Amino acid sequence: MIDEILLAWDSIQTVQGPSGWNTVAVLKSHPGRFRAGRNFPDRCEALLTSFKTSAIKHNEKLPEGFGFKVTRLDIQQDGLTWLALTRSSNGNLELFSAMVVDVMEAVLTAGASEDSRDLRVFLGRIRAWQEFMRKGSIPLSAENEVGLVGELTFLGKIIDSGVPPDIAINAWVGPTADGVRDFELGFGAIEVKTTVSSSGFVAKIGSLEQLDDTNCKPIFLGAVKFSLTEEGQTLPDKIFEIREKVEFDPLILANFEDRLLSSSYLTSHSQQYHRKFFLLGIFTLEIDSNFPNMTHGNVKSGVISAKYEINLEPLIKRDVGLIAALKKLEMI
Repeated sequence: MIDEILLAWDSIQTVQGPSGWNTVAVLKSHPGRFRAGRNFPDRCEALLTSFKTSAIKHNEKLPEGFGFKVTRLDIQQDGLTWLALTRSSNGNLELFSAMVVDVMEAVLTAGASEDSRDLRVFLGRIRAWQEFMRKGSIPLSAENEVGLVGELTFLGKIIDSGVPPDIAINAWVGPTADGVRDFELGFGAIEVKTTVSSSGFVAKIGSLEQLDDTNCKPIFLGAVKFSLTEEGQTLPDKIFEIREKVEFDPLILANFEDRLLSSSYLTSHSQQYHRKFFLLGIFTLEIDSNFPNMTHGNVKSGVISAKYEINLEPLIKRDVGLIAALKKLEMI
């Protein structure tokens, strides 16, 4: 597919017509679904696709930044509005090309029968790429790999506990730009911390807000312990396991893939993640008045932000279990 889009862009050399756009159809298997284009005089590459005008909200905020932008075109015909995903002049062409192909595949794989759902997949995947680029467009660090395996382990357990997959994946907000905690469930949340250390369990807390239940209650801290052994699962193994749980619905699967991308995971990087994680234990701790957390309400006046560490090892005996936590969160 990437060869088709690159050839299509290469075939466009001059402007045709009064609009400043020159476009050509791509993907012979889906004629009319997508068009490759260039907007002259900038000549920057673009992917154009159409949706029913009624599917696009008038005040819809379209993604922009980190090497690309999405714009409405002044072309309306047969009740359709065209959107253009365009590379910025300073955007990396190789990365943009990968993004375009992934967006097309996401829309085609989802196979949504309604334009509003099609549009949601289209914009959702682009926003995931936006977050991926914001985080640096590089493979996960060893520490972030451990963290993602822990979050996916908790996600799988939440689904297995009876929370519908679509609700569970929507609750997984940690990968998003505004995700203060890993899971937002009902009026509360679960923050997941993961270790592969053979001695102790030290959790890094990223802010005063993360374990503050003033405006979000109840909050639980999910503690996941792994050892690195050949009997364990790699990060791609864990991802495959979750995909199997949600592949029955292409839209839920597309949402899951968006969250993975926002977490800085690219399938093309999968061979780099070869460590195997064996689950030793998973614990759910409720944040209450006796929990050793720092919040805006219990630090001295003048402290406006902080990162700190908690020794979770002596707290694990307080485990309430995930089922009890989900019941208290009114999710099951």
